[in-house]
Amino acid sequence: MPSIESFPTKRGTARFSEDYVYFQESFSGYINSLYRNYWQRGTWWSSAAFVGHLFAYPIGIWWVVSAVYDGNFLHIAALCGLILVLYVVNYARGFRSPDRIRLDTIEQVSATDGIKGITRPRLVIRYTDGGTTYKRRVNLPSLYTSGRETVYEQARESFTERGF
Repeated sequence: MPSIESFPTKRGTARFSEDYVYFQESFSGYINSLYRNYWQRGTWWSSAAFVGHLFAYPIGIWWVVSAVYDGNFLHIAALCGLILVLYVVNYARGFRSPDRIRLDTIEQVSATDGIKGITRPRLVIRYTDGGTTYKRRVNLPSLYTSGRETVYEQARESFTERGF
C-alpha cells in the first residue's frame, strides 16, 4: 500500500486513488499556493514576490484595455499570436492537461529537479489514451518556496511507490 496519497503542485494538488491520479488545479489554487508559499513565509522578499504576482494580473488587464482604447491592435494581435503559437507548439509536442489519468495507462514518469531562478521542478507523465501517447506536465512549487526539496522528493516517491 503506497504511503503518499497526495502532493502539492504549482496550481493545486495531485491526489491518488486506487486506479487514477487526479489533478485538482485552478487559478484560485495557484493564488492559494502563492499565499501559502510566499506570503506566509514571512520574509520581505517572499512577501514582495506575492504582491508582485497579484499586481501582475490587473496590470496585464489594464495593458490590454489600454491597447484596445488607444487602437493598438497590432500589439494585441502580436501577443495573441505569440500565445497561440506557444499553445500549438505545446500541443504538437504531445502535451495535454487532463484532470485525471488512469494509473494503468501511464508508461513513464520523468522528474526534473529544476534550476533555481531559471526552471521549476516538474514531472512529465507519459500515458496512452486511445492508442496515442500523450504527456502531462506537472509543475511543482518553486525552488524559492520553503520545503521545495521535500515536495519534489514526495512527488517522485509517490510515483516510485506505484512502480513508475
